[in-house]
Amino acid sequence: MRVEVELPEVEGNNGDEATVSFWYVEEDEEVEEGEDLVEMITEKTTFNVTAPVSGRLLEILAQEGDVVKIGDIMAILETEGEEDSEEEEEVEEEEEEEEEEEEEEDDDDDEDEDEDDEEEDDEDD
Repeated sequence: MRVEVELPEVEGNNGDEATVSFWYVEEDEEVEEGEDLVEMITEKTTFNVTAPVSGRLLEILAQEGDVVKIGDIMAILETEGEEDSEEEEEVEEEEEEEEEEEEEEDDDDDEDEDEDDEEEDDEDD
């Protein structure tokens, strides 16, 4: 399952954005829930954003020096849970539907070829 890491609201900070100072972990590294992921800097404070779950840091979306707003997605974690996110399920369903449509088209083509063969056989008689 994929989990988004968002910039949280920080107590004592009046602003709605922060700058990515540096990442403690790199992409593809395993992290534990509560482990520091990234250091953020605002005009008034410096703070760390921690991993909301244990898993693997799949992708860093906010690079060092980037300014992000509260609620912005900064990274994606991948957990070993069996539940897929809704987006992943939708993509899988769409792919399955496309495959079924292709199979139906192939079946229709086969039927058309069979009919053509029968017509040719009739003409030969």
